[in-house]
Amino acid sequence: MIDHRPAPRIGSLCTGYGGLDMAVELVLGGELTWYAETDRHARIVCAHHWPGVPNLGDIRTVDWTRVEPVDVLTAGFPCLNDTLGGPSSGGADAVAG
Repeated sequence: MIDHRPAPRIGSLCTGYGGLDMAVELVLGGELTWYAETDRHARIVCAHHWPGVPNLGDIRTVDWTRVEPVDVLTAGFPCLNDTLGGPSSGGADAVAG
């Protein structure tokens, strides 16, 4: 039997290098519609993997009423101070802030 359903549209928040999004594309057969990433190195990787797919940038400044709806939403962990600074960083987020 042939499945005639359209491939799911995928959106990604705090994308990082896009590993989760690649896995979701492979498993569900969908396509990344947009992503939101601010880290300059991660943006370069994402632009390589998904040329032409818009990067919404900082999720705190996005007008979500203007963003194309998606069927699947993925999200990474945006709290860099916890992973880079550890508990001793006192919550200061010099990397992501």
